[in-house]
Amino acid sequence: PALAASRPEVSAALKSDGSAPQGLAGIRALAGRSTLVVAEVALALVLLVGAGLMIKSFGRLLARQSGIDPENVLTLRLNLPSGPYKSQTATAAFQDLEERIAGLPGVQSVGVGDCPPVTGRCNTTLLWFRDRPEAPRGSEPSVGIHWVAGDYFKTLRIPLLRGRWFTPQDRQGAPKVVLISEYAARKLWPGEDPIGKPIGLGVGGFNDRAEIVGTVGNVRHGGLDETPVPDFYIPYAQSPQNYGTIFVRTGGNPLAMAAAARREIRAFNKDLPVYDIKSMRERISDSTARMRFSATLLGAFAAIALILAAVGIYGVMSYAVTQRTREIGIRIALGAAPGDVLLLVVQRGLALTLAGIGIGLVAALAATRVLQTLLYEVRPSDPATYAIYAVALAAVALTASFVPARRATRVDPLIALRAE
Repeated sequence: PALAASRPEVSAALKSDGSAPQGLAGIRALAGRSTLVVAEVALALVLLVGAGLMIKSFGRLLARQSGIDPENVLTLRLNLPSGPYKSQTATAAFQDLEERIAGLPGVQSVGVGDCPPVTGRCNTTLLWFRDRPEAPRGSEPSVGIHWVAGDYFKTLRIPLLRGRWFTPQDRQGAPKVVLISEYAARKLWPGEDPIGKPIGLGVGGFNDRAEIVGTVGNVRHGGLDETPVPDFYIPYAQSPQNYGTIFVRTGGNPLAMAAAARREIRAFNKDLPVYDIKSMRERISDSTARMRFSATLLGAFAAIALILAAVGIYGVMSYAVTQRTREIGIRIALGAAPGDVLLLVVQRGLALTLAGIGIGLVAALAATRVLQTLLYEVRPSDPATYAIYAVALAAVALTASFVPARRATRVDPLIALRAE
């Protein structure tokens, strides 16, 4: 408006009554505002599509099964000093801690693992097939490796699909045993029963020979958006570790059990450092924080852009109605029906909207490529997302056009003709 006012058409202004810009000045002002509205609509669609892709991707990510039941599970991490706790001593210490915490009121089960699922901080190692010819060095498959003890699988509700669980007899000095995930069974022994197969693992003293005794459900130990890997589980009792995460399934709010669990650990050894106390639900939320933040930020920008586009269209349509008041009054005086006048104004808003949507679709196709690394199981060119938000934007724009259009149908032709 300031730019338009700085270049007035003096002769047209002197001839008019000052109610609205006339002649070339009015046309320029309307054209300038229309161009800005088209740009607003285009940019709003780019942000809407970007936000839509992120929200859809986030929904797919949350729908992805983690393989565990995170509800009402408390997690506490601790390290045993390497001096006093070695081999059987470390195993006995974790067993004692499990029993102490399991005895607390409201605790349903307790287990120990070397790392929490879905955190992406778990270990991998090399695998050797002891019943096959040895693979060339460097071509051995890499698998996820996890130490577990106590009721780890029961606490996280990981199902046993075939074979058996670990038992108290699976201890140091006994034949080494492992459990594997269903994904590992399908990938590494396709069409075969892996139970009883001999293997070697590159950690924990399992490199010589161990036997697969069972298959359990798949768990995503990396982030929910990461490709799963074949997982192998070995018992703490056969490969003692001085660190671990204690998993506690409770009957209610897991964080309410944190203080009591910490007291039991202090009673066992007041010098043991207990840290990173979180519910399992919090850990899953943390693993999706990056994508959730991106979706929220883009959604906020898109909402602001949508409001600005609606306000811009409303403003241009209101300006157009004001500028064409006399014309509309004459049309009504000559017999134009209210519906005709309504359509006349709405068509203008629709034309601006469609122009903006056309430009916005092209711009969105180019701009959303930068979201490629943030999207999960959603393509940047996902047609459903583009269609949904283009229609939504068109609906908002038509609503913004409808209000000034309704006002145009109420123009009094007598007042308009008297002004003329």
